[in-house]
Amino acid sequence: MDLRKFLYKGDDLGVTFKEDGTTKIKVWAPNIKNIFLNLYFKHDSQRLIFSKNMVKLEDDVWSIILKERETGYTNLDKFFYDFKVEHLDGTVKYALDPYAKSMASFVPDGDVNNIGKGAIISMDSEEAGVKPTSIGMSNLGSPTDMVAYEIHIRDFTIGVEMEDAGTFKGFYEYEKGINHLKELGVTHVQFLPIQNYFTVNEGEKKYSELGSSYNWGYDPHNYFTLEGWLAADAENPYGRIKELRNLVNKLHENGIGVIMDVVYNHTYKWDIFENLTPGSYYRMFDGSISGGTGAGPTLESRNLMVRKLIIDSIRFFIDEYGIDGFRFDLMGFMDIDTMIEIRKAVGDNIILQGEAWNFTDLPVNEAPVKGHIANYPHGINLAVFNDSTRDSYLGKIHEPGFVQGNYDFTDICRAGIIGNIIDYYDKSVSINLYHRFAYSPDETLQYLSIHDGFTLWDKINLSYNGTMKERIHLAKFSLGMLLTSQGKVIIQGGTEIGLTKPLGAIHKPKDPESGRAYTSEFINFDDDIGDITHYHENSYSSSDFVNKIRWGRKENILFKGLNNYCGGLIKLRRCANAFRYSSSENIKKGLKFILVDDFNAYRVIAYTLDNTIEYNYGAGVERIPYSKFLVIHNASFETLKLKDEEFTSGMDILVDSKNAGIIPLKDTEIVVENGILIITPNTTVVLGVREEK
Repeated sequence: MDLRKFLYKGDDLGVTFKEDGTTKIKVWAPNIKNIFLNLYFKHDSQRLIFSKNMVKLEDDVWSIILKERETGYTNLDKFFYDFKVEHLDGTVKYALDPYAKSMASFVPDGDVNNIGKGAIISMDSEEAGVKPTSIGMSNLGSPTDMVAYEIHIRDFTIGVEMEDAGTFKGFYEYEKGINHLKELGVTHVQFLPIQNYFTVNEGEKKYSELGSSYNWGYDPHNYFTLEGWLAADAENPYGRIKELRNLVNKLHENGIGVIMDVVYNHTYKWDIFENLTPGSYYRMFDGSISGGTGAGPTLESRNLMVRKLIIDSIRFFIDEYGIDGFRFDLMGFMDIDTMIEIRKAVGDNIILQGEAWNFTDLPVNEAPVKGHIANYPHGINLAVFNDSTRDSYLGKIHEPGFVQGNYDFTDICRAGIIGNIIDYYDKSVSINLYHRFAYSPDETLQYLSIHDGFTLWDKINLSYNGTMKERIHLAKFSLGMLLTSQGKVIIQGGTEIGLTKPLGAIHKPKDPESGRAYTSEFINFDDDIGDITHYHENSYSSSDFVNKIRWGRKENILFKGLNNYCGGLIKLRRCANAFRYSSSENIKKGLKFILVDDFNAYRVIAYTLDNTIEYNYGAGVERIPYSKFLVIHNASFETLKLKDEEFTSGMDILVDSKNAGIIPLKDTEIVVENGILIITPNTTVVLGVREEK
């Protein structure tokens, strides 16, 4: 069988309840001798009650119909199952159904075969809750209107005094949190992985100060089942389904879409698919499974049945959970044809974005990686996480960036301002193709921090010697640059209230990546965490103390001001199309850099925006009556007096170092009149020209 060409076109893999009351289970499994279906009792997933040889059909599909006269049960709903597989060499392995829609609660090394068991369930059962309907991008004026908010389900509520903290149920019951998202103005939340992962004990849900039954979820186990650790009820296989459906419905009711972080590039260990069908799911080199991701065996997306699994999984989450978009982990390990087929399968209304680092085990002409513009699948609205913006605005890893006064990156910052489009011509903008990779602004996902790497607050703390008030000032400046840049935007959840990931001396012994927590001579101690000196940049398996959202910070006057500032910038961006043009042509037509020959051009980025070119606004968003904006980013540590004919008296000041929004500021240190702008240090300023009535 040529796995690159073979495709089973049926839609009946996994469990099907037949009209006659029987249950059918089908699985694709080439390269094996025989396979048995093992059935386990619904109240004890370790108690085997029935086993029978499956029948091999055409195309290496194996099938069994479970009947009452054989199993002894009229209704197999909520029973569990796995496969006992005899390989061609005579070895016997146990395997999980790749198409299992739910599972028994899982404990690593606790299951006798350590592979997990599928659950026989119906997504149409009343126990599964009310099925959401996907809204996709329909709440946006255009794709670039998106402002997403990345969050781990557990982190959102685990620090809150509530019964089901850290779960889907806790998330949708935390009204203050839902209201916070709505008031902040984000259009979508992006959940870190919620598909079933391998390394956590699904029964350990209590808050952990020191750690650690915790994981971000980049250790995939099954691509259809939800992670039970994130459910208040993991024992009932319907519990996790109903809870996520309730959560998605709750967010949709508040006008917020849902994006899933998905990990289709590798699984946690090779047993997950090799036990079922050797050599069929993973990428092979010289007879060995590729471990190119560094995180587990690489899936071979070029094999049509693997591609089918990926697309079936994506469609399942859209159809059954109302999911609105997908973020692809290590997308460079998924081939270009697969990404194109995914877009065809989901249609134009679903958000697609991914990590496109130049990191892959594929031939470069087959990999969707950033900077290789001739090969990237342009024109399918597939955005890439833009490390050019992150590293130039804020600095790479330990280095300072433009915000902290490193002016080596000014031309790259200007590339970020224009959404990194390839065909914008200005001598002040970097021409490096790694930083000018996009054919359209919908291919650029702008961000400052995300789950891996330092938070915005910690980055500033480690790279800048200033008081807490001064660091808040730089955080506002960073957000000012981000949210006035072309392209799509995502912020790390909690950034708006100073998200921090402190690792204290008492936490280090149980932290698997304690060596990736850093300190510097610049740090200042935050009042709510004490004299902790190290901050984490890879907290994938750290304790709740490290990872949680510290909601109490919202009551701190300085962090409250940061939250309001962030919300004001989001509102301004969404209410003025000029900050998020939908096409390269409109960026070229509407965005003009000024002051490029000024003495301060190395530390000041300034540009005008025409707000009359586009009129694309989301539901409930009203356009503000401005025909033109001026945006000025002053990265110097001094007040500057800038001269340009664009600075005219009577312009409204909408953003300064303290406040941001759509209402003109009256109390401000910014002065604009007669061709002169006086701008405070480390400040983003937005000036507006009102439309004539």
